[in-house]
Amino acid sequence: VYGLLGLAGDADELGIRPDYTTSTTLAQVFTQTARAIIQKNWKIQRKRGLQILRYGSLGQRKSAPKNETDLPSWVPEWNGRIAKTYQREMSFLACGEIRMPDLVPTTSPTILGLRGFCVGTIVDLGEQARVDIWRRSADGAKKIVGFFDNFRRLLNL
Repeated sequence: VYGLLGLAGDADELGIRPDYTTSTTLAQVFTQTARAIIQKNWKIQRKRGLQILRYGSLGQRKSAPKNETDLPSWVPEWNGRIAKTYQREMSFLACGEIRMPDLVPTTSPTILGLRGFCVGTIVDLGEQARVDIWRRSADGAKKIVGFFDNFRRLLNL
């Protein structure tokens, strides 16, 4: 991240200053960078401000940075191959083109605060389909059947 700042034409606007002290973790650098990009893009073109969220893990993180588990789910892992979690162009426009969600201050840099509306409550969760892993396990068929049983149960809620 720090090496690319010299190439970025908007580095001053992002406000990221290299900090090579041993107390600065990789997760802190990634989080600070993601927050700076969101805030800068928010000021320029609000509807694009949250597009970086498409590159966060959102519960699908492959690996945490070495010796670190405190990387927020909304922050991309810039130490490896980055893949989009969501493919649609405007994934984060639940309120449509008319009104954009507002960024709000939070008590922690690891929390991304957005003002929005509560439209429902999650009452239960299923599990992620792991068919590629289940096929190789001795009880894989049982796990696959259990997944679809749970899926049917969720549909009936």
